[in-house]
Amino acid sequence: MTLIRFSFWCFLTLLPVGLAAQVHGSRMTQESVRGFVQAFYDWYVPKALSDGTGPAWNLAIKSKASLFDPQLARALKEDLEAQSRAEGEIVGLDFDPFLDTQDPAGHYKLGKITLKGGSYWVDVHRVSSGKMSVQPCVVAQVVQKEGRWYFVDFHYSSGRDLLVILKELKESREKPSPFS
Repeated sequence: MTLIRFSFWCFLTLLPVGLAAQVHGSRMTQESVRGFVQAFYDWYVPKALSDGTGPAWNLAIKSKASLFDPQLARALKEDLEAQSRAEGEIVGLDFDPFLDTQDPAGHYKLGKITLKGGSYWVDVHRVSSGKMSVQPCVVAQVVQKEGRWYFVDFHYSSGRDLLVILKELKESREKPSPFS
C-alpha cells in the first residue's frame, strides 16, 4: 500500500513539471513559427511594393524556394509559366497570393497562431496608417520538417486557399476553349 501512495505522490508532484515543460516547449515553437513567418513578410513586402518586373511572388519562388513546400512551389511555378505564355489575357493568379491583394500595405504584422492538425496557421494582418486590420488578410499555413519551417498553403477570408485556387486555374487552362 505504501508503494501505491508513494507512486501517486510522485505523479502529483511531477505533473506540474511536465505540464510546464509542455507549455514552455509550445511557447518556444510558436515563437519559432512567428520568427519564420515575420522574417518572410519583412523581406517580401518591400519586394511587393517595388516596381520590379513581374509579380513579387515570382521572385519569392525563385530566390526563396526553400521556404515553400515543394507542392506549393511547383504549383506557383506552373501558374507563372502559364501566365508568361498567355498573351493579352490573364490565365493565372491576378492577385498577390501571400498578401491576398493587388494593392499591398506598407507593413504586415502577425496575429494569432493556431495549431491545427500538425501545422501552424498564422494570422497575417495589414498595417495601414499605423493601425493593424481587425481581421487577417491572409492566414499562412506552415509546417516543420527535418527541423525547418515551410509554407504549405495560404488561406483567405473567402474560405478558399491558394492550393485550391491554383488547382482550379490549372484545370481551367487545360479545358478546351469553346471558341477554338
